[in-house]
Amino acid sequence: MERKPETRTPDVGDKTKSFHKGQVIYKEGQSSNEAYIIKQGSVGVYRLSGNKRITLGIMRPGQIFGEMGVISEEKRTASAEALEYTEVIVLDQNLLHTLLLKCPRPVQIITTYLVERIRALNARVTERSCSNTFSAVCNIIQLAWKGLPRPSAAPGAKPGAKGEAAQLSTVELSRTIKDILLISQVEIDDILEKLAKLHVVEITDVKGSRYRQDPLLGTRKKTGEFVRERLLSVPDLERFANVTRNLAKDNQDDTACELEFIDLDDFAALVQAQPETILKKISYGEMPPTSFFFHKRSITDYAEQVGGEFFQRAKRPRLKTEDLATVQDIVAVDNATLGEALSKLGFYKVSVLASLAGPEARQKIMANLSKKIAAVVTEEVGRLGAVDPDEASDIEDELLALIKTMKGLNG
Repeated sequence: MERKPETRTPDVGDKTKSFHKGQVIYKEGQSSNEAYIIKQGSVGVYRLSGNKRITLGIMRPGQIFGEMGVISEEKRTASAEALEYTEVIVLDQNLLHTLLLKCPRPVQIITTYLVERIRALNARVTERSCSNTFSAVCNIIQLAWKGLPRPSAAPGAKPGAKGEAAQLSTVELSRTIKDILLISQVEIDDILEKLAKLHVVEITDVKGSRYRQDPLLGTRKKTGEFVRERLLSVPDLERFANVTRNLAKDNQDDTACELEFIDLDDFAALVQAQPETILKKISYGEMPPTSFFFHKRSITDYAEQVGGEFFQRAKRPRLKTEDLATVQDIVAVDNATLGEALSKLGFYKVSVLASLAGPEARQKIMANLSKKIAAVVTEEVGRLGAVDPDEASDIEDELLALIKTMKGLNG
């Protein structure tokens, strides 16, 4: 009797993969042929909507992700990225279908229902401008309060200071919030109640009265009261901002919304620098070019306006001597002045400056040294290794001070 070949249930531990921090596991729109169980690390699942990165969840050890696309045999509806070094167990399409087929029929029906439900939710994920509703509502309240006319305010008074009669109608405020955020009145009322309990806003009920006409005496008798309007005020706007900002951070969950790209001004604010300094660092080659992007449509329109020849040659703006701030700026100094200043420093200090300088500034330094000194400086730069930051800063300041003194700017 011929023996049938033995079949083996697929082992979920057969295949594993590892991903380093920041590595994309899969992208939205790709084919779905694998799901994953996390053994170690964590994974962020997100979608991109225009310039918004909407985090759908953070998956941790023991959780599965990517399975819905495999089950429904549709393209990925979201992207997944390793948030740290991560190891996963791979479940391919055949394995996952085999496991589902072995489940009881009611489980298969429930799974199909869940797939349809999640597909519908994914289609609606971008309806709201931001998932951090609490923070967004607080920002709208701040803007509305700042823009509220205060004719009785004293000159120079702090916006929102106590003693001002200004108040916001919660009806009008709620209408504005709903138009912007597409949230319900129940959600708005819950946030307003929370802010009132924190004593960062004050809500005053304006009551109206109901009256009944006495048919015999012809008099009106008060029968009850009702809340006709609710007025909101912010006693201390600065405290409101601080409290709500901290509360938003403390209550942050796995679902969040943030910009995928930020502009130059926002990046400068992030690193607490001036935009002009960031531009200099880009032009000096101190920052990786892979960090910067152009909006294709707007930059193409601009290129058409200025013409192709505009981009063939870059002209450095003339930097004034008093504006010299770093060794990179010496490219704007005339050769005679720079050569004399370098001769007063000695080859060691020049070597430190050359190690700090970008390609263009270093080339300028070497061009103003004799061949013999230039060779010595080049050799010394190779031996320096890591330069003490304080010492390097002092030498840089000394060079710039020398140049400014020679130009008659220091006394």
